[in-house]
Amino acid sequence: MSRPDQVGSEPVESEPVDSDSVDSDDEALSWGTSSDKSYVEGPVGSRAATAPDDEFDDGDDDDELPEGVLSSGMLVAHGVFGAFLLLYTVAWLRGVGSVQPSFDSTLAAVMWRLGTWLAVAAPAIWFAATVWLVPTTRSRTRILSFIAAVVILVPWPFVIGNLL
Repeated sequence: MSRPDQVGSEPVESEPVDSDSVDSDDEALSWGTSSDKSYVEGPVGSRAATAPDDEFDDGDDDDELPEGVLSSGMLVAHGVFGAFLLLYTVAWLRGVGSVQPSFDSTLAAVMWRLGTWLAVAAPAIWFAATVWLVPTTRSRTRILSFIAAVVILVPWPFVIGNLL
């Protein structure tokens, strides 16, 4: 006795298709209607969706990205500098954690602790401030700010501790 799914078996007659199941399948694959509560309209009037206006087209803005969108190179730069500054944060934590000074006054000890926590947090704060405060259209300014952070926030206790 052969099974129907084996090669060489006799063909099985197909059953009639219920029209309700077809409609529900089509409905499942559609985007819905505007009466649906989960229906959301896409962006209206985007440059890609509209036809170019020849009167106002100066032809030199074809390679520009929309406002607030970073290029691939800038995204990679953000990732590289973000990872670098994260490593600086870890290096500051390890470098400052190994130093145990002794102070005579409580104020000096409190100021030391405050300074160490600010030194550990400075790379992350600098990165967040650069991303938040510098507009995405000023890519060169962002890169210069990241380079300044890499140069200024060098974790000297970690670097000197490893050299000794």
